[in-house]
Formats: sequence, C-alpha cells, structure tokens
Amino acid sequence: GLGAGKAADLTYWESAARMIADVSKSDKIVVEKSTVPVKTAEAIEKILTHNTKGINFQILSNPEFLAEGTAIQDLLNPDRVLIGGRETPEGQKAVEALKAVYANWVPEERIIATNLWSAELSKLAANAVLAQRISSVNAMSALCEATGADVTEVAYAVGKDSRIGPKFLNASVGFGGSCFQKDILNLIYICECNGLMEVANYWKGVIKINDYQKSRFVNRVVSSMFNTVSGKKIAVLGFAFKKDTG
Repeated sequence: GLGAGKAADLTYWESAARMIADVSKSDKIVVEKSTVPVKTAEAIEKILTHNTKGINFQILSNPEFLAEGTAIQDLLNPDRVLIGGRETPEGQKAVEALKAVYANWVPEERIIATNLWSAELSKLAANAVLAQRISSVNAMSALCEATGADVTEVAYAVGKDSRIGPKFLNASVGFGGSCFQKDILNLIYICECNGLMEVANYWKGVIKINDYQKSRFVNRVVSSMFNTVSGKKIAVLGFAFKKDTG
C-alpha cells in the first residue's frame, strides 16, 4: 500500500478499535499506548463513533517510554508520564482521570498533559533524537579514525557539556533493535505526507549514517582478514542489541 516500508502498519490497531466498538455498552476512555503516527487518535474516533450509537468515547495518547533492560524501573520511577487529550471539557476530564491513576506512584510534576497530537508525535521525536545522537557520534568516530583522535575521549569531553550530557554518545556499529529505524522511517513518511521534504531528508541522513557505519565496520573486519572471510570464524561478543536484554 501507500508508504510501504516507511508508514506504520496499523492493521492490529484498527482491529482493536473495531473490537472495542463491538463490545462497548457504556462510555469509555480509550488510551493509545503504542507508537503511532500523528492523528491516529482522530481515526480511532471515527471508527468508534461510526460503529456505535449513544456511547461517548474519549481518546487519550499515553505513549510508552520504557527501555529494554530497565522496563520495570522505568515504570516504577519514570522520567515523565505523557498524557495527551482533546482540548475540550470532556477530553480534559478524561486526562484528569488517567492522571489520577498515575498519581498513585508518580509525582505530579512528572505527569505532563498535552494535546493529542503533541503526545503522539513526542514518542517518535524522542526515538528520532536518540538515534540522531548515535549517528552523530558514529559519524565522528569515522573522522577520529581518519585524524588520529580517540572517539571515546572526544565523546567524553563532549558529554561533559551540561547542555549535551553523556548518554547515547558511545560509538558503535550503529543502532538496531525494533524501534529506532522503524520510527524514523515513519517520521520520514509523515514529513513527506505533509510536504516537508527538507525535514524528511534530514532524518534520512540519520539512517544513511547508520547504514554507512555498519558497512564501514564490516569492511574493516574483512580488511583485517586480508580481504577474505572464506574459511574463517568470526566471534560476535555482546550479541544482544542492548546491555541486560538477555
């Protein structure tokens, strides 16, 4: 379909929305937890309102910010909880209802209320910025190797800047996993759909550097083996894409 390879697959999301419409007998607050494109909540509203009669639905966006390896700690002691809702009396009442649930263990100052679209976009933006930091330090690692600088020392010095901080500044073979590339491609597609080609190209650059870093690393490995891996064994240490993920 349109956007194949970049747009989010909303098949299961649509199925869940239609199931909610089928079984609902009274007013409901429906909470998005998945990483979804901006305006997905609007589509949920249409499905629910067109397939039910006399039932009021309020859609909230409450994206997950859990990280693999620290998910339980992130849930119990989150940096922030983000809740987006409609800017109507009914929407704000729904936001307050979900805030009251989190208030049982999350300090009030960590609970952020926004409009629906800001909450939906914030999750994509967070993952894109984290991936951008990885691509930035990996790009710098290539320059360090070419000039005799040590990327570990450079990253340490840069990370000591209080405006930047040390996290996600470890040079590596590039990012993998189930989120970063998928979410950046989704962000690129959203930019393209809104005619923001320069913005889309910026995020494409993050993907290009990541692909370049992986290819560069493989080429270095092959070069160190006299340009052939035939009949040779290669040990991969730390195969999990992130520490403590098993």
